[in-house]
Amino acid sequence: MFVNDLGSTLYWLRLVQLLLAIPLLSIVGQGVVFMLTRVFGQDPQANFFYRLLAVVVSPVTRLCRYVTPKFIDDRHMPLVALSLLVVGYAWTMFAIADACHRHGLAVAQCLGGP
Repeated sequence: MFVNDLGSTLYWLRLVQLLLAIPLLSIVGQGVVFMLTRVFGQDPQANFFYRLLAVVVSPVTRLCRYVTPKFIDDRHMPLVALSLLVVGYAWTMFAIADACHRHGLAVAQCLGGP
């Protein structure tokens, strides 16, 4: 039984958004750490934070490896993962805005804005 309740819809959409935001921010942070370690002449794999962020992102990159064709090289998987995460995050933002609009609320009012 599906209840068309705005509160529960927003709860689940925000949960999905959170589950997408964690690896999204981790992969962006991993890219920043990668560039900083390269600027200072270090190996990124020797950096603790780079490896920690790689552990957080690894389920998403493994999923991307599973769904992408084999001719795409493994070194491109973080870019594929970033692209999919950005698209998923944007989709949830639009879904939240659509749910608010369908219930006759302004998006800012629905999200608790002024």
